[in-house]
Amino acid sequence: MSTLPNVMDVLAMEKHKTTLLPDGFELSAGRFPDLIEEIGRFRIKAWRNENGVDPLFFSKDAWIDSLDQNARHWIITKNRIIVAAARLSFHEYVEEVPYADFLHEEHLPIFSRSPIASINRLVVDPMFRGRGFSKILDNERIKAASQHGSKVIIAFPQLSRLNSLEKLGFSLISQLKNIPEMPERPFFLMKLDL
Repeated sequence: MSTLPNVMDVLAMEKHKTTLLPDGFELSAGRFPDLIEEIGRFRIKAWRNENGVDPLFFSKDAWIDSLDQNARHWIITKNRIIVAAARLSFHEYVEEVPYADFLHEEHLPIFSRSPIASINRLVVDPMFRGRGFSKILDNERIKAASQHGSKVIIAFPQLSRLNSLEKLGFSLISQLKNIPEMPERPFFLMKLDL
């Protein structure tokens, strides 16, 4: 039995912004210090059986990093269960963004205007894909980055996300070395000027 608080109880206590979506889904936005463990476990659960991922990495309990506590998060829930999640982090320098060590020297000047927003950790449960949740989460993060005063958004998408991000105005910069967590999945660099 989980010792974590119920997702909806935490959302109610913290008065996060919640939007009702069709078919009983709910979109909640905010900082989720009390739900980081649950979001981290959800990331692992949703990716664990995907092709091209490192089975050792995805055998751990949760995918949480140092940016999670200070980032903005969005979750989509159904019947109090997380079915999609995404993160937005803010940075003064491109060297601070997730996966900055994968950038090439020629990429650094492209992201010289700060603050820089980074959209990352978008995860949708395989059983709930194809419902437009990625687009909803992308639009929410773009809107929040703009409201925060970010000058540019950096994204490190997988191949399957390139077209959807291009439709939102992102430009493809280049393909990067694959990340260790997903060694057989192509990894790319994109940006959106705000």
